[in-house]
Amino acid sequence: MIESFLEKTARYIFSKHPDIRQLEQLSIIVPTRRSGYFLKRALAQCSAQPFLAPEVVAIDDFVADRCKIEIADNVSLLFELYDIFKQVDKNITFDRYLQWGSMLLRDFEQIDQYLIDADYLFDYITEAKALERWQVDWPNSNVSTQSDRLKAYFELFSNLKKVYFSFKKDLKERNRAFRGMAYRDLAENAVDVLLTADHSIKPRYYFVGFNALTAAEEKIIKTLVNAKQAETIWDCDYYYMRDNPLAEGGKFLRKYRDAAWSGEWKWSESHLLGTQKDIHVYAVPNASMQAKVAGELYQQWCAEGQGGSEQRPVGIVLADENLLVPMLNGLDESITDLNVTMGLTLRNSLLFTLIDSLFELQFTIAEFRSKDGRAIKIPKFNHRTVQKVLNHPFIRRYEFLALQQRDVSTETIIQVTIREIQQRNLVYLDPALLLEWGQQHPLFKTLFSRWDDNPHTVIRVFYDLIDILREVYKDTQNAIETEYLYLFYTLLKQLETTLSSEHVEKLNLRTFKAFLYELIRQTRIPFSGEPVSPLQIIGMLETRALDFERIIILSMNEGVFPLTKRQNSLIPFDIAKEAGLPVFSDQDAVMSYHFYRLLQRANDVHLVYVTDSNTYNGGEKSRFILQIEHELVPKANGTIKFTEHVVRFQEMDTSSVDMTEEVADTTPNSKPQTVNSKHTISNDWTVPKTPETLAFLRQNLTNGGLYATHLNQYLKCSLQYYFSRVAGVSEDEEVEERMGAADFGSWIHAVLERIDIEFLMDGKPISDAEIKAILREEFAKLFRGYDPESGINRLLYQVAEQTVLDFLKEQRQRDENLTVLATEQKLTATFDVPLSDGSLALKIAGKIDRVELLNNVIRVADYKTGKIEQLPKVTPDKLDHIMSSGDNSNHEKIRQLWIYQYLIYKQMLREKGLRLRGREFHLDAYEVTSGFYSLRNIKRGFIFNPLKFGDTQDAESYVEQSENYLRTFVVDKLLNPDEPFRKTDYLTACQFCDFREICGR
Repeated sequence: MIESFLEKTARYIFSKHPDIRQLEQLSIIVPTRRSGYFLKRALAQCSAQPFLAPEVVAIDDFVADRCKIEIADNVSLLFELYDIFKQVDKNITFDRYLQWGSMLLRDFEQIDQYLIDADYLFDYITEAKALERWQVDWPNSNVSTQSDRLKAYFELFSNLKKVYFSFKKDLKERNRAFRGMAYRDLAENAVDVLLTADHSIKPRYYFVGFNALTAAEEKIIKTLVNAKQAETIWDCDYYYMRDNPLAEGGKFLRKYRDAAWSGEWKWSESHLLGTQKDIHVYAVPNASMQAKVAGELYQQWCAEGQGGSEQRPVGIVLADENLLVPMLNGLDESITDLNVTMGLTLRNSLLFTLIDSLFELQFTIAEFRSKDGRAIKIPKFNHRTVQKVLNHPFIRRYEFLALQQRDVSTETIIQVTIREIQQRNLVYLDPALLLEWGQQHPLFKTLFSRWDDNPHTVIRVFYDLIDILREVYKDTQNAIETEYLYLFYTLLKQLETTLSSEHVEKLNLRTFKAFLYELIRQTRIPFSGEPVSPLQIIGMLETRALDFERIIILSMNEGVFPLTKRQNSLIPFDIAKEAGLPVFSDQDAVMSYHFYRLLQRANDVHLVYVTDSNTYNGGEKSRFILQIEHELVPKANGTIKFTEHVVRFQEMDTSSVDMTEEVADTTPNSKPQTVNSKHTISNDWTVPKTPETLAFLRQNLTNGGLYATHLNQYLKCSLQYYFSRVAGVSEDEEVEERMGAADFGSWIHAVLERIDIEFLMDGKPISDAEIKAILREEFAKLFRGYDPESGINRLLYQVAEQTVLDFLKEQRQRDENLTVLATEQKLTATFDVPLSDGSLALKIAGKIDRVELLNNVIRVADYKTGKIEQLPKVTPDKLDHIMSSGDNSNHEKIRQLWIYQYLIYKQMLREKGLRLRGREFHLDAYEVTSGFYSLRNIKRGFIFNPLKFGDTQDAESYVEQSENYLRTFVVDKLLNPDEPFRKTDYLTACQFCDFREICGR
């Protein structure tokens, strides 16, 4: 077991002060509070006697304590900085300031942290921008010098120097400071504050575990070291300090060592190349699977009794801290002893998504276009944002705990509202209507009352929302949700206090939203608990000075760890570098040090990265993995075993779930092998036909009937038939703002049905104006929430109008003698099907779009809004295939017409004729056929069904042959217990299937 850095440090400090009474005079400064906690534990283990502990403090707390000045919060700082800017530039608006205010505040922080000569820096920027403006003024420049945005841009940089000094002066007068300002103040007055203070015994300082010091930190430490009152203890490795002098991880430490200002160097060790390490790299397809891999690894270690201990915990490091919640969910429920060191960003919380949805709701305005082309805006909510709010997990949980009645059959106000929106297809909703459905409930008043343009109104609304939700969550055990509400409440209180009277006019609703979101982005929910746990879930910066023997690091992707190269600053890159401010290359060096320092004393390392570039933070593996593979491993002389894994889901012809892993070792000079760790799932699952399922099918065939669509669906994909007809699975009903293909077809069918009934069946002529009126009326009935005057709906409306006009015109010209006998005609027929345990009265049913008569031929017609060419000829050798397989869309159309023609023949045989419109039609005088009207291919006219059972087409043989095929289908396929419901091999059928996500296609 390797001694940790903090244990070695504690032992060293004890050896320097054998009289334990001296320990209370020490001040030990560490990078983080967490490292300070563990150093105190290490100190306690060095002595069997009780003693007064030394001061062990994080560097931020040390500076704040010694400089005796209030470090202000970011909310008030942003407003105070704006006040100073307003004094310098009368034309500045808060809206424009908010775009770069936080960035400028960070720049001021760094300027002071790095003790930059502000006069030199801002004069440099002013001169550089003068040159830039001079270039803009050139005659050939494409940029207008009169642009307001351009003037504001140059005005900003010309004011930076004055704002910086005025801002600091204003803060100092009120004994306040931003963080960097406090560091600078202590650094510039370190002798007076730290050395000349009245101490009977001079305190002794130890600075432990630092790496990339800011100029202020370096000056503070140097002052104490030069006065012989401080020691520095570094944590570094010979690999990046000596063996690999170009390694970016040792960039800063090599500089401090070579400068020799810290005295005797403590310590460099040889852990990276001198100790045994087992390094595993996992390539996973998406970000969320990283957490699953980490959770499974830790669960496996726990099962083996290697899940860590208080003295030697397991570390799961999140390079991307947004993975915290997925990581917590990825752990097994049995794992309860863990510690989370990072805070949960409020912006990544569920509460923020609700806040965001409410802003989206308020900013939604219904916009319509009048017939004269004017855009009319009406303050109505869009259905999507309303349903998004009502379906939010916080609101749904409130519904379950506060609104749900004991009788679950009674709808809540939320369920009523969603049902009304969907059934009435309401796209835009008036707030008054929502309050009516919500029965004026306080929740609905809070969610759906219109805000004015005053930020205080919004704050009051959020207070009301918190009060409503708090009454529910205070009695539940969900601590995180409760913490969300509390933290947001305190943020609102802080914001309300800051928005004093002089600030009110500066914020409109959109500006307030931007400012609130900036505060939310900076706000974290802190986790508190016992730091000593066998599992530590930790952010990369919190690992400073800590060691883990077994560690998992997630998000090892380039652009995440290290971060993408970007200069998030108003100060140009070249000027920042020249002045001595840190740039992205310095940040890369810092991250490299953190990474290699974590590896130093670890012996079991697991690195996970995402392979898919289209997923969140995925794509290229981190350069640090490549450095291990190609630089560290070859130099390790066999002490490092490097293994790569690929985690993926693979389809197999098996019903079991299996996880296999091959292990491959790598020698220092060989290319690492790829190890596949595969999660295997079956993709060939079936649903058996149980006795209960068969009984349901038989009852349905007898009572409901077998339709052509049912027959076609089963032949195309029996699993789809099962989901739709047996299990009753259906898509959620949704509000549509534009017509889909099915909606368009239903509308055309309804229009043609009315025209047939009201005009053509009575032999009345119909004008184009009457056709257009029917189109409008049916559109209003079917699509109450659609706007026919804008977007795709307008185009589809014009297409439908022209389609119906052209179809009726073509019919008049082509078939003057055509008579419409019936429309939407419902027909049924019944015959017996012998089964092994009796017989079944099979009912065949259908709804025919139109029955028409032309020259002694009764035509069974079906409308198709899609384009149909002539159906393929049916030869005797293809007949069985057409009637029993679902691998061709044209065969579906043939079978549909076959069922319709069969139903007509069956009725004429059963009733000795067909009675329609007061007339009788007998088989000896009239021929029967079936076909389609393609409304996108009107010139084709009536497209006849090519199906024939033989040379003779008499009704008796047609019915007999049809029933033989239907009996075969029912016995051999639908009711065959040995043929389960299964996925189709006809993959084209899966393209638009509603259930493909369920079956895995």
